[in-house]
Amino acid sequence: MTTHAFHEKLNPRRLVGIGAAMTLLLSATCSMAATWPTRPVSVYVPVAAGGAADALARVWGAYVSKEIGGTVVVENKPGANGSIAAAYVAKQRPDGYALLFGSTSTMSINPFTYTKLAYNPGRDFDPVTEIAVTSQILVSNPSTHIRSINELVDQAKANPGKFTYGSAGIGNSTHLNVAFLAKHFGIEMTHVPYKGAAPAMVDLVSGQVNFAADAQSGALPQIRAGKAIPLVVFGDERLPELPDVPTVAEAGVTGFPGSGWYRLMAPKGTPSHVIDRLTEATRKFWADENARKQVAELYMVGPKAFGPKPVLETMKRETRIWGPIVKSMGIRNN
Repeated sequence: MTTHAFHEKLNPRRLVGIGAAMTLLLSATCSMAATWPTRPVSVYVPVAAGGAADALARVWGAYVSKEIGGTVVVENKPGANGSIAAAYVAKQRPDGYALLFGSTSTMSINPFTYTKLAYNPGRDFDPVTEIAVTSQILVSNPSTHIRSINELVDQAKANPGKFTYGSAGIGNSTHLNVAFLAKHFGIEMTHVPYKGAAPAMVDLVSGQVNFAADAQSGALPQIRAGKAIPLVVFGDERLPELPDVPTVAEAGVTGFPGSGWYRLMAPKGTPSHVIDRLTEATRKFWADENARKQVAELYMVGPKAFGPKPVLETMKRETRIWGPIVKSMGIRNN
């Protein structure tokens, strides 16, 4: 390099210009971070109003609205095991104003159960943070006289295909959890899909189906009323409300993916400052005593870690597990 070229590179006027450009860029970035949100933020819940996910979204949204200095609007967009809402959000501008209340079904299971899926969880979304964790409970109708997982296995083996179980739909976690258990024990039961966990539980209580899996918020009230018998917990730990009911691992089922979750997802390319503010607001949500009490009424617990990284790690782990399971079961949606 010549001396002239070297000094040309270090020309003070050029350096001042570069510095000014960087200052403007930093100022614009800080301005964006300071002003978001300037209009309502829509959070799309992929199930109908009234369920556990919807209730959680509304409690969380009310708290986060105050934290970010804006309004969080919960929009229900049910259908196709959550894929309608997910596909819609995936196509929105990545500006922090359209978010998805993701779940195990939408983010980790649908890619394997749908022949044609209008979104790709890894390609179309940026993870924001986990919001809450919950477990499902497999319950029986009292008329079956089955009161434990061992009794279910024994009776199902003695009567192949006799028993029925309801779920929130083909490919939903309430379906795959029971199918996973049945495959492990080598038992045959007839699956009856519904358009949601609530109608499945209604038919379980009325005796139209023999068994059903549902989140704690849907199953525990029926258990306490004596209308459903808990058999096993689809989760990582026993539940304080059901200390005598084993987890699937304790029942001898290996390789189960783990507890269900609700996580906030954003369209790919969403600014990092938006993700950071939502993560911090969620952290404060779980540090707030009143918020924790409200979520406790939904029988949910807080995340072990916040931010995008834990979400990515869990999604990758679940994908490795659910992919082969769904393939081996031959479960497909059109």
